[in-house]
Amino acid sequence: MEHRYATKWLAVAAALITVGAVAALARAAEPEIGLSDAWARPTLGAGRTTAAYVTITNVGTNADRLTAADTPGAGSVEIHTAGMEEGVMRMRRLEGLDIPAGETVTMAPGGYHIMIIDIEEPIKVGTTVPLTLTFETSGSVTIDASVSMSPPSSTETAPMGGREESMGDHQGMMHGGH
Repeated sequence: MEHRYATKWLAVAAALITVGAVAALARAAEPEIGLSDAWARPTLGAGRTTAAYVTITNVGTNADRLTAADTPGAGSVEIHTAGMEEGVMRMRRLEGLDIPAGETVTMAPGGYHIMIIDIEEPIKVGTTVPLTLTFETSGSVTIDASVSMSPPSSTETAPMGGREESMGDHQGMMHGGH
């Protein structure tokens, strides 16, 4: 009889430990990413490529990583960085962008940005573009980006953002890393 009682007690203890572990993992995987101040440049003339920018805030205690971006009607959407190299502004495709725990990364002209490539329809000022960003831990998060020639007035530069100068429609920029 004692043996059966001990076996039942161990089974109940194992079940409680399993339930606790699953609950802890579920809490750890909860989205802790916030998106704000999303905007995109309009396509100009016959242009079929543009850039979008967003502020990403990780309110969690674990780092996350932006691994992909998407928007309807685009042939591809890529995460990029831009910067001066040997006196020439260059853009490079990134496989991902780290979002440190408790920090904010601001995408802005001249720094991190999302390239929207081979757009089916022109993107016009005054409209919005849905951006879906996919993170390793937080999964997919969607935000509507307002389309304008410059950032929304509420945009603030965060510590890990890019510079604020304009890159126009990226004409004359060297592209690398593809």
